[in-house]
Amino acid sequence: MTKDLNDAQKEVVLTKDGPILVVAGAGTGKTNTLVHKLAHLVKTGTNPESILLLTFTRRAAKEMLGRASGILDQRMMSVKGGTFHSFCQLFLRRYGHSASVFPNFTILDEEDRNDFVGMARDQVVTPNTKLRFPKKETLAEIFSTSFNLQLSLEKLIQKEYPMFLGQTKEIQEIKTKFIESKRKHNALDFDDLLDVTRMILMSDENIREKMASIYQYILVDEYQDTNRIQAHIACLLASKHQNILVVGDDAQCIYGFRGANVRNMLDFPKIFPNTKIIQLTENYRSVQPILNVANAVLENSQENYKKNLFSKKTNSIDKPFLVKLENLEEEADYISSLFLDLNENGNSFSEMAALFRAGYSSHLLEMQLTAKKIPYRKYGGKRFLDLAHVKDTIAYLKVIENPKDILSWNRILLLEDHIGKKYANLFYKQLETNQFDLETDPQFFLGIPEATKLSFLRLLECLQGCRLGNQTSGQILEHILTHYLPILTSHYDDAEKRKPDLDALLYLSQKETNLTEFLSQLILNPVEGKEIGSDDDRESEFVTLSTIHSAKGLEWKFVVNMQIVEGVLPNHRIKTVEELEEERRLFYVAITRAKQSLYFTYPLVNEKNRYTSVSRFISDLPNEGELLTKISFTQNQNVSKEENVRKNDGGNDPFQSIQNYFLN
Repeated sequence: MTKDLNDAQKEVVLTKDGPILVVAGAGTGKTNTLVHKLAHLVKTGTNPESILLLTFTRRAAKEMLGRASGILDQRMMSVKGGTFHSFCQLFLRRYGHSASVFPNFTILDEEDRNDFVGMARDQVVTPNTKLRFPKKETLAEIFSTSFNLQLSLEKLIQKEYPMFLGQTKEIQEIKTKFIESKRKHNALDFDDLLDVTRMILMSDENIREKMASIYQYILVDEYQDTNRIQAHIACLLASKHQNILVVGDDAQCIYGFRGANVRNMLDFPKIFPNTKIIQLTENYRSVQPILNVANAVLENSQENYKKNLFSKKTNSIDKPFLVKLENLEEEADYISSLFLDLNENGNSFSEMAALFRAGYSSHLLEMQLTAKKIPYRKYGGKRFLDLAHVKDTIAYLKVIENPKDILSWNRILLLEDHIGKKYANLFYKQLETNQFDLETDPQFFLGIPEATKLSFLRLLECLQGCRLGNQTSGQILEHILTHYLPILTSHYDDAEKRKPDLDALLYLSQKETNLTEFLSQLILNPVEGKEIGSDDDRESEFVTLSTIHSAKGLEWKFVVNMQIVEGVLPNHRIKTVEELEEERRLFYVAITRAKQSLYFTYPLVNEKNRYTSVSRFISDLPNEGELLTKISFTQNQNVSKEENVRKNDGGNDPFQSIQNYFLN
């Protein structure tokens, strides 16, 4: 059963009892090892019903048990496998009474949860409330993030939603009413499933012993992605027998924003002092030159499990390429041309990917791929032109270009305060009467509330200002943004995260000075790039565009990591060493997606026409010249650069040990 495994993988499979931490580097076959571990346990006499496999998706558990059945037999399907949430809901159906939860409780999906929050909000925020208040969806996100990060509401609001600091007391009151409403209606959301399960396991020793007798072996996949609550639950389940195996890669812990805590991996041996640590370091995905860069990046990490990935693959000796380009437009052109050349040399588009830190980074590349008729799909964020705030902004441009565009008029009118559907319809009718002349008609405003009139006048002043003189599309857009940015802030609770998309739109507008041509180029971009070139037998082929977060767990033959500059990767928002280390791990994940060829591209000028510098994750490598092949496509090699400021400031009783760790 273990003949196809390497020595480290065999050690994982053959070690039966006690706590085991498997540090599985990227591409080292951790899933295959876990599958063989499951099969070996059952083959050597373990009752399959006494094994609990916890994963992050139902599909992952089903796939692993199916593969284990192929190795052994159908007994493997009796293993209890599933997500933390699915385990917790079954647990609470049986033991929830210990926390006054009735077995027939309702599980709230995201929409139901938001509606419960909305009802609580309505009890606190009255129509007479003058201050702007977060929407129900934002409040629900605040409550969930506070729970998963184990941060107080006040600290979270201060960090992520400072515009609502003045409403902290009211937000806390809404949370209290939200909790009371769920309890009254015997309803639990996803966070409650974890929270109540943990509470029962902490407080009821009889139930812990019962769980230990039912599940004698606990196996946890992707342990680096667990939050504190999930890790606590897993350890509590194993507190009696300590037969717990967790597998993951601390260097791939990249979901800190949703609660994943790298300390769960790093501190596991502190919770279970007799932990056996086994490292998987033979990589079956990438060639050695790629792994050399990945290893070097991790060497600069503040704290991790030191490991050195190696590969026996010899199908390429090319070092990864570091490509310097003049600006964002040149970068997009280079990447799209590279994909085209690779395809013409016999490589499938499906073997290629461009990865980026933030969704807005790919906007120019999307346009270039479309122009070159290269099919693509984008993951990790909506397509640029489908973003609500981008559609808002383009609607203003459309109205300036074509005052008869009723859909665009309707969109921008309803963005204004005090203008509802009634007055929007009346205004459009008077525009028709006046042959779509934007000059103010005094008769129209008779009988209209003063606040509504002022909103109309402000909008018309903006639009009229855009039609003065012979302005370029960029100048028109700048004028619109002075009017729209306050609207963006008032309409979207995450306005700051949306502003880079508008910077990208402004950058695009400067490439096509004529407004008609600019709009045409934008709108002719098809709904999805995958439709381009699908009139032949290659319609199943497409280049992948993806955020690095969405690319985790995937792999491609050719990978381009784009915009590897300070302020993007690492992100300009980082304030702590911990945040910087997560950015480093994100870069490591991006590197280890490549199987054969890897490219890093960085433009000298960003979307705000400011000079950039290559990411510290590359410039800080002590042997950068030995690891990378450098290519430059810049016109002026001696251009002076503004260096971005770096923000790198940066017991013997197992149950009691677990409690001490997680609660102190």
